Amino acid sequence: VAQVIQDQVDAGIDIPTDGEIVRENYIHYHCRHLDGFDFVNLTNKEVRGGTYSANLPTITGPVSLKKPFLADEWKKAQAHTRQPLKITLPGPMTVSDTNADAFYNDPQKLGADIAAALNQDVLELARAGCQHIQIDEPLFARKPAAALDFGFENLERAFHGCPDSVIRTVHMCCGYPVRLDHPGYPKADPDAYLQIADAVEQSSINRIS
Repeated sequence: VAQVIQDQVDAGIDIPTDGEIVRENYIHYHCRHLDGFDFVNLTNKEVRGGTYSANLPTITGPVSLKKPFLADEWKKAQAHTRQPLKITLPGPMTVSDTNADAFYNDPQKLGADIAAALNQDVLELARAGCQHIQIDEPLFARKPAAALDFGFENLERAFHGCPDSVIRTVHMCCGYPVRLDHPGYPKADPDAYLQIADAVEQSSINRIS
């Protein structure tokens, strides 16, 4: 983590991050801190609009946070630099899509419970002094209709109560391959950004990554 942060500072980056170096996966690492996820009995599922399939953790019960954990990780990382350090979390729609739901059968309700769990960590981060919190929602580009239907609502749930002193950033990418030798990897439709642009402007998001 210290090396990753120093590399960013040396490169002239104003707001470095911990690089998610301690996470085995940017989504499932967070899910290990949530109740309701079975990491033993996996379910094969197509994800990212069918771009690939994987054996994924199975949601078998109500999703809730075991206990906040990101504030402690942010404090450890922030100790390596005087510059404000950004922390990242996977968003409700993205968490939902990257696991197999065998309990809710309702993506809006599942996303709402995930958002409530994320919100606890967001508020703990804010109380700890973190100024830059980023939620990653690449699924907004993959599924713009769902993003407009309930995705933005659940994103707001995740940021609910976050003070104005915190910069709310959201990452929305069009996708990238899981390996280097995959030149034909189907990315999200670039027009998806035009479909969700107004909703972005109307939201509480401060910055886009």
